[in-house]
Amino acid sequence: MPSEVLVNEPIEVLVRVMPNGGVRPTSFLWRDRTRYVNDVGRQWEERVEGKSVRCYMVMTVDGNTYELRWDPAGDSWQIHRAWLRDLAV
Repeated sequence: MPSEVLVNEPIEVLVRVMPNGGVRPTSFLWRDRTRYVNDVGRQWEERVEGKSVRCYMVMTVDGNTYELRWDPAGDSWQIHRAWLRDLAV
């Protein structure tokens, strides 16, 4: 069973810009390793420290799940939480 981990670390993300202008993460670099997104699930907006951020629940090809946050104003990304099958990831 995956373990939930609070991460809050900045990451670099590659995205696909959809025809409707939406953004869909395709891969991200975290802890010197590229993680490839297999599926994008729920998406929502939150206010974090006075900023509006876009949140994405993604599953990577290795079966781990991550909550990614994108601050469009600063064009910065972070992993907020992760559900990891192997904590050594």
